[in-house]
Amino acid sequence: MTADVGRILREVQGGAVARALLAETLELADREGILTRVQRLSPFSLPVLCRVLQAELGYNCGAGNRQRMIGLLLCLLAEYGWVRGTEGAWHWARDGARPAAEGEALSALPEDAAARTDDQYLFLRKCLEAVPHYLRGERPAVTFDDRHAGAWESFLGCQEFRVCRALLLELMGVEDRPTFGVLDLCHGPGWGLEAAISQFPSIAVTALDFTSAFRSRACARVEAAQARNRLLGRPVTPVAWVGPERWKGFGHPLPFLDSSFEAVLFTCGDPYVPPSLRPAFYGEIARVLAPTGRLGILTRCSPDAARRYVRSCWLRMAALVHDFAESVCEGWEGFPGAEEHMRTLSEAGFQGGISPGSAMSVLESSLWVLKKRHADD
Repeated sequence: MTADVGRILREVQGGAVARALLAETLELADREGILTRVQRLSPFSLPVLCRVLQAELGYNCGAGNRQRMIGLLLCLLAEYGWVRGTEGAWHWARDGARPAAEGEALSALPEDAAARTDDQYLFLRKCLEAVPHYLRGERPAVTFDDRHAGAWESFLGCQEFRVCRALLLELMGVEDRPTFGVLDLCHGPGWGLEAAISQFPSIAVTALDFTSAFRSRACARVEAAQARNRLLGRPVTPVAWVGPERWKGFGHPLPFLDSSFEAVLFTCGDPYVPPSLRPAFYGEIARVLAPTGRLGILTRCSPDAARRYVRSCWLRMAALVHDFAESVCEGWEGFPGAEEHMRTLSEAGFQGGISPGSAMSVLESSLWVLKKRHADD
C-alpha cells in the first residue's frame, strides 16, 4: 500500500472534532435541563426519563427516533463518566457535582481550534442547534433536497471522510483498467466519484442515487477531476449516471444485471438504510457484484460494551455524538452495532475481503471491505 496508514489512523483517532462536538453536546444537555433531571431522578430507566422530559420540557419522545436520541445521550454521558448503567437502570455518577456549564469539566476538555473550522464539526453543530426543536416534535431539520445540497456537500467532503475514501478504495483493490467497473452507490455531491476518478482514471464508473438534488454538484466535481487527468495526460473515461428515474432508493432492486461491477463503493449512506430493509439491500449489492468483486463501506458503528470492535475513547465518543446530532436529518436510522452489521453482511453473502481469513472491518468498524462468499470459502 502506498498510503501512509499510520498517519491516517492518527488523524482520525486523534479526536479533535469529537472533543469539540462533545463539549457542544454536554452544554446543550445542561442548557435544556436534561442533566438536572438525570441527576434528580437517579436511578431511573430510559422510559421514565423520557416521560419526565415529555411532561416537563415538552419533548415528543414517543415519535420517530427521539427516544433513541435520549438513549444515545445517556450512552455518551456514560462514556464520559457522568452516569453509569446497571441492569436497565441509569445512575448519576458525579457525586456532588454541578452540571457541566457551571463546573470545570468542559474547560478541562483538550481543545483544538482547527477542529471548529472542520466541515464535519460545522455540519453536526448545526444539527445540534436543531435538536431542541426536533425533540419537541418539529420536522427533520436537514433533508435531501436542493435547499440543503450545499450543507451535505461540505459535510461529506470533510477531511476525515476524504482520507477514509482514499484509503478504502486502495483497500478494496481497485485496478486501474477500463474493464474494471465501479459503482458509487448513493453518490451524493460526488466526493467518492472524484476520489475514484483521481486515483484510478481508467476505470469504468457508474454513479447511482435516488435523488437528483446532488447531480449538478457531482457532475461539476467529476468534470474537474477529469480535467486534471487530461492535464496530466491520463485517460478520461465518461461516467454513467443513473438517477431516480431508474432507482427509487432503499427497498427497491438495484437497476443492474447480476455481476455488473468489480467494486461497489458505499460511503456515509449505511445509517439511512432502515433495519427491515438491510438484509435485502445488501443482498442486492452482492447480486450486482462480480464473483471476485469487493464492497467498500464507510460508516461508523455504535460502541460495544466490551470495547472489542470500537476501542478508542474518542472514536466511541465520535460515534455517539455523531449519531445523536445527525438524528435530526430526514431518514436517519442510526449506526448499528458492529456485531449486528457483521451478521447482516454475512447473511447477505459477504465475508472479509482484504486477505484470506481477514476480518470484515478495519479502523475500529469505520471502514468495511468485503467480498462475496463462495461455497469453497
